[in-house]
Amino acid sequence: MSVPLPATGDPPPAKLCDAQDLVLAHLCFRRLYALAPEAVRHADPGDRARIASIGKNVSLVDDALHHHHRLEDAMLWDTVEGRRPACAIHVELMKRHHAQVALLLDEMPALLEAWQTGPGPTTSAPLASTLDEISRVLGDHLTAEEEHIVPVIEEVMTAKEWEEFGDVAQKSYARSQIFLFYGLILELMSPQERESFAKEVPLPIKILYALVGRRQYERIMNDLRAGA
Repeated sequence: MSVPLPATGDPPPAKLCDAQDLVLAHLCFRRLYALAPEAVRHADPGDRARIASIGKNVSLVDDALHHHHRLEDAMLWDTVEGRRPACAIHVELMKRHHAQVALLLDEMPALLEAWQTGPGPTTSAPLASTLDEISRVLGDHLTAEEEHIVPVIEEVMTAKEWEEFGDVAQKSYARSQIFLFYGLILELMSPQERESFAKEVPLPIKILYALVGRRQYERIMNDLRAGA
């Protein structure tokens, strides 16, 4: 794909790193928050075990999103703005989006508890509606981040810095969250993309996923696909 020249006619800036793994994470969040509201809406109120399991896994996804945003707040925005001051307006937009998502995520524990304690339309409807709103706000945010922030990250952060960011993120997620995202990324990729991606995944993760992670991933997705 050709890259258009800037208005000045200068060549486009060279990439210092490849931040497309951030876009892969975004794809996972988009997919998960598309599934979760329907899983809640279609759950049988009489199946308490199923509802408990769906609630647990929705919480897992919410925690992953909250953690993802906190990492970006702590490790990305100052670097991006400091090295590309013209991007300050976009960084400020990212912060506002994160604050909006955080407010919605803060509502989720009480909504989940109410639904799990007394499942039925009066508790499932507000929970599903909030999940829909998270999906909407998050979708707008991720689109803006991919358009305005990811290209700048690739121009101002070195490959070593980006690798360090990924290492911090990987070490701070729960194992079940790592398995969820790893499995979903593999599912969303083409066979050729999976082959290339597998070369970059640490061997311990691949071994653990083969031994226990795939079953965990399939159980989580079975819950979240309940309304699909």
